[in-house]
Amino acid sequence: MIEARGASLTFRDIPGLAHVPAMLHSLLALLFLLYCFIGTNAFSTSSLSQRLEGNPLDRVVVLGMAMLAILVLALHRQAVPGMMLRSLGVFAIAGIALVSMLWSDFPGLTLRRAILMGCYTLITAALAAGVRDLRSAHTAFCWGITAIIILNLIVVFAMPSLGVDELGAKGLYSQKNVAGMVAMAAVLATATWTARGHRDGIDILFGLAMTAIGIAFLLLTRSKTSIGLTFGAMAILGVLAFAARSGPIVALSVLMIGFAGVFAGLVFLIAYDFDMTAITVLLFGDASFTGRDELWAFAQKAVFERPWLGHGYGAFWDVGPGADPLLRFEPGSWLGDVELGLINQAHNGYLQLGIELGIPVTLLAVFTTVCLIVRGTLLCLLARMPRGTAAGFAYMTAMLVLYLLHNFTEASLFMRGIVLCNIVLPMMFLLARGRDLLPSPAERSFHRMGRLP
Repeated sequence: MIEARGASLTFRDIPGLAHVPAMLHSLLALLFLLYCFIGTNAFSTSSLSQRLEGNPLDRVVVLGMAMLAILVLALHRQAVPGMMLRSLGVFAIAGIALVSMLWSDFPGLTLRRAILMGCYTLITAALAAGVRDLRSAHTAFCWGITAIIILNLIVVFAMPSLGVDELGAKGLYSQKNVAGMVAMAAVLATATWTARGHRDGIDILFGLAMTAIGIAFLLLTRSKTSIGLTFGAMAILGVLAFAARSGPIVALSVLMIGFAGVFAGLVFLIAYDFDMTAITVLLFGDASFTGRDELWAFAQKAVFERPWLGHGYGAFWDVGPGADPLLRFEPGSWLGDVELGLINQAHNGYLQLGIELGIPVTLLAVFTTVCLIVRGTLLCLLARMPRGTAAGFAYMTAMLVLYLLHNFTEASLFMRGIVLCNIVLPMMFLLARGRDLLPSPAERSFHRMGRLP
């Protein structure tokens, strides 16, 4: 903004500069997409020492994007106050992560890793603030992530020594579970775009092709968690689509059933004292769940060592060979014999965040995410909007539900640099904007008449 004799001018008021805000936002979105899904060191499986020291190039790239994000936020400042007010929980968690250096076991590591989380929060907030048309943003994301999936497939088939290991296809990533998360995000993005976003035959064919490409890579990863969550989410989205088309009474009934299911799930967890081993036995008949039972028991014990404030953000795992938490195990169990640095998370996001920032912050993270899911669900079922906009809200709401479910077996809940966290953060801010992204009544009428794309 430029001040002139008390009057405020924006770039849109200056000939030749009207497109600068949109161009800078698009540049930030492209950089973030490339960083999230390709990164600065593809195919890498970093060692403990590398994770401890961090990647200098990563720092330069993230700080550069953060500086660009500040400019984008300034240019789209009209969207910022409402978005911040409705996503205070997200900013609070990033702030507490930084403050936790005061009680951290490793203050230097916490400071560095919390700054990184703060940069991600700033970048994704800027991405959300700059979105003016959710349908266009959804379309651009679908094309972008499909291009990433195609690149992964090329690596899998052209360079199998790099893109495939004994567990499954990993493409550009360090392991199959990361590849599965990316494929899950791609399949749901393109499926919602195809099913609810378009009626034109050519668009539907393109959408079906993009979805098929994503499913192919998802199946090649053999990531059971991502495969199960993806097809479960598609079934739930089908029910929500039916409810939205059947009128407000059916929509509200489905919404109430959903809330009842969430409440029943919470009662179920409380009844089992959040004992993941007992729940795993009941659901899967396997107490170990690929050896996670011992890890979960250890993580739960670590949570209750410091239940209120935690050990400090990023100050439990990857803290150095002499301080690795698994050194507490006696030889004889698989965790006591495992190579140091091989296990660097609790494989449960709720336990992981509880270890680092305490139980209250973990509850805040869950509460914030659930509130945004409710907001997205209400918009999908009750707000009047074009099909393309509804597709965007449906996709983001589904991804937040999967985010909570995924964290029962993996750790990505507000964890810096994890692919799923990177994907979900901008969606949280977009859902916080909510009604700001709905077209005006005049625009909705043009959509119905087919005069707008």
